[in-house]
Amino acid sequence: CKLRKKLSTATGGKNYIETVWGRGYVLRDPDDEMAA
Repeated sequence: CKLRKKLSTATGGKNYIETVWGRGYVLRDPDDEMAA
């Protein structure tokens, strides 16, 4: 997906987009996932 590529290059390769089945996409903070 083009938007995903643009966001990953803009954020330095970190993946902020998470797919939620049945709901679409959510923006997440990668630092929060690392701490969890």
